Amino acid sequence: MSYSLRNSLILGGLLILVIIGFIIGNSSSVKKLNAIQSSYENNQKLLNELKAAHPDIKDQDLFLQSLKELEDQVQKESKIITRENDPTLTYKYLLDICDNFCPEVKFDFRFNLTGRVETTSYNTYTLNGNASIQALYTFLYQIESQFLLYIIDSIKLLEETEGGVSTGKINFTIVLNAYYEEDAPEFKDIPFRKLKYRNVAYNPFYSRIHAPTPDEEEQGFIDTYSVVMIGLTPDKIFLRDAVARIHVLSPGDKVAYGYLESINWDEQYAVFKLNEIGIIKEKIIYLYNKE
Repeated sequence: MSYSLRNSLILGGLLILVIIGFIIGNSSSVKKLNAIQSSYENNQKLLNELKAAHPDIKDQDLFLQSLKELEDQVQKESKIITRENDPTLTYKYLLDICDNFCPEVKFDFRFNLTGRVETTSYNTYTLNGNASIQALYTFLYQIESQFLLYIIDSIKLLEETEGGVSTGKINFTIVLNAYYEEDAPEFKDIPFRKLKYRNVAYNPFYSRIHAPTPDEEEQGFIDTYSVVMIGLTPDKIFLRDAVARIHVLSPGDKVAYGYLESINWDEQYAVFKLNEIGIIKEKIIYLYNKE
Protein backbone atom coordinates (compact mmCIF):
# COMPACT_ATOMS: atom_id res chain seq x y z
CA MET A 1 0.00 0.00 0.00
CA SER A 2 1.33 3.33 -0.98
CA TYR A 3 2.10 6.01 1.51
CA SER A 4 -0.51 8.45 0.14
CA LEU A 5 -3.26 5.83 0.21
CA ARG A 6 -2.47 4.92 3.77
CA ASN A 7 -2.69 8.57 4.86
CA SER A 8 -5.99 8.95 3.05
CA LEU A 9 -7.43 5.95 4.87
CA ILE A 10 -6.25 7.27 8.23
CA LEU A 11 -7.73 10.72 7.58
CA GLY A 12 -10.95 9.16 6.35
CA GLY A 13 -11.19 7.05 9.52
CA LEU A 14 -10.63 10.08 11.71
CA LEU A 15 -13.29 12.00 9.80
CA ILE A 16 -15.77 9.19 10.30
CA LEU A 17 -15.01 9.12 14.06
CA VAL A 18 -15.53 12.91 14.28
CA ILE A 19 -18.87 12.67 12.44
CA ILE A 20 -20.04 9.82 14.66
CA GLY A 21 -18.97 11.74 17.81
CA PHE A 22 -20.78 14.87 16.57
CA ILE A 23 -23.97 12.90 15.89
CA ILE A 24 -23.85 11.22 19.30
CA GLY A 25 -23.11 14.51 21.10
CA ASN A 26 -25.77 16.38 19.16
CA SER A 27 -28.29 13.67 19.93
CA SER A 28 -27.45 13.95 23.64
CA SER A 29 -27.85 17.75 23.55
CA VAL A 30 -31.16 17.42 21.76
CA LYS A 31 -32.38 15.02 24.45
CA LYS A 32 -31.29 17.43 27.22
CA LEU A 33 -32.95 20.34 25.43
CA ASN A 34 -36.15 18.36 25.01
CA ALA A 35 -36.07 17.41 28.69
CA ILE A 36 -35.58 21.04 29.73
CA GLN A 37 -38.35 22.17 27.38
CA SER A 38 -40.66 19.52 28.78
CA SER A 39 -39.80 20.53 32.38
CA TYR A 40 -40.45 24.20 31.56
CA GLU A 41 -43.82 23.39 30.00
CA ASN A 42 -44.80 21.31 33.04
CA ASN A 43 -43.74 24.06 35.42
CA GLN A 44 -45.58 26.66 33.36
CA LYS A 45 -48.70 24.50 33.40
CA LEU A 46 -48.40 24.09 37.19
CA LEU A 47 -47.95 27.87 37.63
CA ASN A 48 -51.03 28.56 35.49
CA GLU A 49 -53.03 26.09 37.57
CA LEU A 50 -51.85 27.77 40.80
CA LYS A 51 -52.79 31.20 39.45
CA ALA A 52 -56.20 29.87 38.43
CA ALA A 53 -56.74 28.34 41.89
CA HIS A 54 -55.37 31.42 43.69
CA PRO A 55 -56.11 34.55 41.64
CA ASP A 56 -54.37 36.81 44.16
CA ILE A 57 -51.02 35.10 43.75
CA LYS A 58 -50.15 37.55 40.99
CA ASP A 59 -50.16 40.27 43.65
CA GLN A 60 -47.51 38.52 45.73
CA ASP A 61 -44.79 41.02 44.85
CA LEU A 62 -47.11 43.87 45.74
CA PHE A 63 -47.94 42.21 49.06
CA LEU A 64 -44.27 41.69 49.85
CA GLN A 65 -43.48 45.31 49.02
CA SER A 66 -46.35 46.55 51.20
CA LEU A 67 -45.18 44.30 54.04
CA LYS A 68 -41.66 45.68 53.75
CA GLU A 69 -42.99 49.25 53.85
CA LEU A 70 -45.04 48.45 56.96
CA GLU A 71 -42.02 46.88 58.64
CA ASP A 72 -39.97 49.98 57.85
CA GLN A 73 -42.72 52.21 59.23
CA VAL A 74 -42.95 50.16 62.43
CA GLN A 75 -39.18 50.39 62.79
CA LYS A 76 -39.33 54.18 62.44
CA GLU A 77 -42.28 54.71 64.76
CA SER A 78 -41.96 51.92 67.31
CA LYS A 79 -40.71 52.36 70.86
CA ILE A 80 -37.78 50.58 72.51
CA ILE A 81 -37.87 49.12 76.03
CA THR A 82 -34.41 48.84 77.53
CA ARG A 83 -33.15 46.23 79.99
CA GLU A 84 -32.53 48.70 82.77
CA ASN A 85 -33.40 52.17 83.98
CA ASP A 86 -32.25 54.28 86.88
CA PRO A 87 -32.23 57.99 87.81
CA THR A 88 -28.74 58.52 86.38
CA LEU A 89 -29.66 57.10 82.95
CA THR A 90 -32.94 59.01 82.79
CA TYR A 91 -31.44 62.32 83.90
CA LYS A 92 -28.67 62.03 81.30
CA TYR A 93 -31.22 61.14 78.60
CA LEU A 94 -33.36 64.20 79.40
CA LEU A 95 -30.29 66.46 79.45
CA ASP A 96 -29.26 65.10 76.03
CA ILE A 97 -32.71 66.02 74.68
CA CYS A 98 -32.32 69.54 76.05
CA ASP A 99 -28.77 69.94 74.72
CA ASN A 100 -29.75 68.76 71.24
CA PHE A 101 -33.20 70.27 70.76
CA CYS A 102 -34.22 72.78 73.47
CA PRO A 103 -31.29 74.14 75.53
CA GLU A 104 -33.53 76.80 77.05
CA VAL A 105 -35.39 74.21 79.16
CA LYS A 106 -34.18 74.07 82.79
CA PHE A 107 -35.54 71.67 85.39
CA ASP A 108 -35.04 70.01 88.78
CA PHE A 109 -35.19 66.22 88.72
CA ARG A 110 -36.53 63.86 91.39
CA PHE A 111 -36.97 60.08 91.56
CA ASN A 112 -40.38 59.06 92.97
CA LEU A 113 -40.95 55.30 92.96
CA THR A 114 -40.64 51.98 91.12
CA GLY A 115 -43.71 50.14 89.82
CA ARG A 116 -44.58 47.15 87.68
CA VAL A 117 -47.19 46.28 85.04
CA GLU A 118 -47.18 42.51 84.41
CA THR A 119 -43.61 41.78 83.22
CA THR A 120 -42.70 45.42 82.61
CA SER A 121 -41.18 47.60 85.32
CA TYR A 122 -41.11 51.37 85.41
CA ASN A 123 -39.57 54.20 87.38
CA THR A 124 -41.50 57.40 88.02
CA TYR A 125 -39.78 60.79 88.04
CA THR A 126 -40.91 64.37 88.60
CA LEU A 127 -39.49 67.33 86.69
CA ASN A 128 -39.99 70.91 87.94
CA GLY A 129 -38.72 73.79 85.84
CA ASN A 130 -39.47 76.63 83.46
CA ALA A 131 -39.08 77.51 79.80
CA SER A 132 -40.81 79.37 77.01
CA ILE A 133 -43.91 77.65 75.69
CA GLN A 134 -42.11 76.92 72.40
CA ALA A 135 -39.11 75.28 74.11
CA LEU A 136 -41.35 73.29 76.44
CA TYR A 137 -43.42 72.06 73.49
CA THR A 138 -40.23 70.86 71.75
CA PHE A 139 -39.11 69.10 74.95
CA LEU A 140 -42.42 67.22 75.28
CA TYR A 141 -42.50 66.42 71.57
CA GLN A 142 -39.04 64.82 71.72
CA ILE A 143 -39.89 62.75 74.82
CA GLU A 144 -43.05 61.43 73.17
CA SER A 145 -41.52 60.77 69.73
CA GLN A 146 -38.02 59.40 70.37
CA PHE A 147 -37.19 55.66 70.54
CA LEU A 148 -37.14 55.09 74.31
CA LEU A 149 -40.44 54.29 76.00
CA TYR A 150 -41.03 57.27 78.30
CA ILE A 151 -44.66 58.10 79.06
CA ILE A 152 -45.83 61.44 80.46
CA ASP A 153 -48.23 60.55 83.28
CA SER A 154 -49.30 64.11 84.14
CA ILE A 155 -48.33 67.69 83.46
CA LYS A 156 -49.15 71.02 85.13
CA LEU A 157 -48.42 74.41 83.55
CA LEU A 158 -48.48 77.86 85.14
CA GLU A 159 -47.58 81.18 83.54
CA GLU A 160 -44.61 82.82 85.26
CA THR A 161 -45.13 86.44 86.33
CA GLU A 162 -43.13 89.15 88.09
CA GLY A 163 -45.12 91.92 89.74
CA GLY A 164 -48.23 90.80 87.92
CA VAL A 165 -46.50 91.02 84.52
CA SER A 166 -45.80 87.92 82.46
CA THR A 167 -42.15 87.02 81.96
CA GLY A 168 -42.95 85.01 78.84
CA LYS A 169 -41.94 81.77 80.60
CA ILE A 170 -43.97 78.77 81.76
CA ASN A 171 -43.45 76.97 85.09
CA PHE A 172 -44.08 73.26 84.63
CA THR A 173 -44.37 70.07 86.66
CA ILE A 174 -44.10 66.84 84.68
CA VAL A 175 -44.54 63.32 86.07
CA LEU A 176 -42.74 60.86 83.80
CA ASN A 177 -42.67 57.04 83.69
CA ALA A 178 -39.62 55.25 82.24
CA TYR A 179 -40.27 51.60 81.31
CA TYR A 180 -37.80 48.70 81.25
CA GLU A 181 -37.73 44.87 81.17
CA GLU A 182 -34.97 42.55 82.33
CA ASP A 183 -35.58 40.21 79.38
CA ALA A 184 -35.67 42.97 76.74
CA PRO A 185 -33.20 42.80 73.83
CA GLU A 186 -29.92 44.56 74.49
CA PHE A 187 -29.37 47.83 72.63
CA LYS A 188 -25.94 49.44 72.78
CA ASP A 189 -26.14 52.83 71.09
CA ILE A 190 -29.66 54.16 70.50
CA PRO A 191 -29.52 57.27 68.31
CA PHE A 192 -32.03 60.11 68.34
CA ARG A 193 -34.69 59.95 65.67
CA LYS A 194 -34.46 62.63 62.97
CA LEU A 195 -37.88 64.16 63.47
CA LYS A 196 -39.54 66.81 61.37
CA TYR A 197 -39.42 70.25 62.98
CA ARG A 198 -42.63 71.07 64.82
CA ASN A 199 -43.59 73.98 67.01
CA VAL A 200 -46.62 75.23 68.89
CA ALA A 201 -48.62 77.61 66.72
CA TYR A 202 -49.26 80.19 69.44
CA ASN A 203 -48.98 80.75 73.19
CA PRO A 204 -52.19 79.44 74.80
CA PHE A 205 -51.65 81.74 77.80
CA TYR A 206 -52.20 84.83 75.63
CA SER A 207 -55.35 85.95 73.87
CA ARG A 208 -54.97 85.38 70.15
CA ILE A 209 -56.51 88.82 69.51
CA HIS A 210 -55.05 91.53 71.74
CA ALA A 211 -54.18 95.18 71.90
CA PRO A 212 -50.83 96.22 70.39
CA THR A 213 -48.12 95.14 72.82
CA PRO A 214 -44.63 96.69 72.71
CA ASP A 215 -42.02 94.06 71.96
CA GLU A 216 -38.36 95.04 72.31
CA GLU A 217 -37.22 92.32 69.91
CA GLU A 218 -39.73 93.37 67.23
CA GLN A 219 -38.91 97.06 67.71
CA GLY A 220 -35.37 96.29 66.65
CA PHE A 221 -36.59 95.79 63.08
CA ILE A 222 -37.75 98.37 60.51
CA ASP A 223 -40.93 100.25 61.47
CA THR A 224 -43.07 100.26 58.33
CA TYR A 225 -45.10 103.22 59.68
CA SER A 226 -42.13 105.59 59.71
CA VAL A 227 -40.39 104.77 56.43
CA VAL A 228 -40.60 106.09 52.88
CA MET A 229 -39.97 103.94 49.81
CA ILE A 230 -37.45 105.77 47.63
CA GLY A 231 -36.88 103.07 45.02
CA LEU A 232 -37.66 99.54 43.95
CA THR A 233 -36.78 96.86 41.43
CA PRO A 234 -38.69 93.67 40.57
CA ASP A 235 -36.95 91.90 43.48
CA LYS A 236 -35.80 94.63 45.94
CA ILE A 237 -37.14 97.75 47.62
CA PHE A 238 -35.25 100.71 49.12
CA LEU A 239 -36.66 102.32 52.26
CA ARG A 240 -35.56 105.48 54.11
CA ASP A 241 -36.35 105.55 57.83
CA ALA A 242 -36.94 108.48 60.18
CA VAL A 243 -33.21 109.11 60.70
CA ALA A 244 -32.43 108.96 56.96
CA ARG A 245 -30.91 105.47 56.97
CA ILE A 246 -31.44 103.40 53.82
CA HIS A 247 -32.68 99.79 54.09
CA VAL A 248 -32.73 97.30 51.23
CA LEU A 249 -35.31 94.49 51.51
CA SER A 250 -36.24 91.45 49.43
CA PRO A 251 -39.48 89.43 49.70
CA GLY A 252 -39.39 87.40 52.92
CA ASP A 253 -37.18 89.86 54.83
CA LYS A 254 -38.26 90.68 58.39
CA VAL A 255 -39.74 94.00 59.50
CA ALA A 256 -41.28 94.97 62.84
CA TYR A 257 -44.20 92.60 63.57
CA GLY A 258 -44.08 91.05 60.10
CA TYR A 259 -42.24 90.69 56.81
CA LEU A 260 -42.12 91.90 53.20
CA GLU A 261 -44.42 89.57 51.29
CA SER A 262 -44.18 90.74 47.65
CA ILE A 263 -43.25 93.54 45.23
CA ASN A 264 -45.59 94.80 42.51
CA TRP A 265 -43.24 96.19 39.90
CA ASP A 266 -45.98 97.26 37.47
CA GLU A 267 -47.93 99.26 40.07
CA GLN A 268 -44.78 100.36 41.95
CA TYR A 269 -45.65 99.25 45.47
CA ALA A 270 -44.66 96.67 48.12
CA VAL A 271 -46.94 94.46 50.23
CA PHE A 272 -46.14 93.72 53.88
CA LYS A 273 -47.79 91.18 56.19
CA LEU A 274 -47.99 92.43 59.78
CA ASN A 275 -49.32 90.87 62.99
CA GLU A 276 -49.51 93.40 65.83
CA ILE A 277 -52.75 92.34 67.52
CA GLY A 278 -53.05 88.62 66.78
CA ILE A 279 -54.59 89.15 63.35
CA ILE A 280 -52.46 89.20 60.20
CA LYS A 281 -53.15 92.29 58.13
CA GLU A 282 -51.79 93.63 54.86
CA LYS A 283 -49.95 96.93 54.53
CA ILE A 284 -49.08 98.49 51.17
CA ILE A 285 -46.34 101.09 50.69
CA TYR A 286 -46.12 102.84 47.33
CA LEU A 287 -43.05 104.43 45.79
CA TYR A 288 -42.97 107.88 47.38
CA ASN A 289 -43.97 109.75 44.20
CA LYS A 290 -46.91 107.36 43.65
CA GLU A 291 -48.65 108.13 46.95
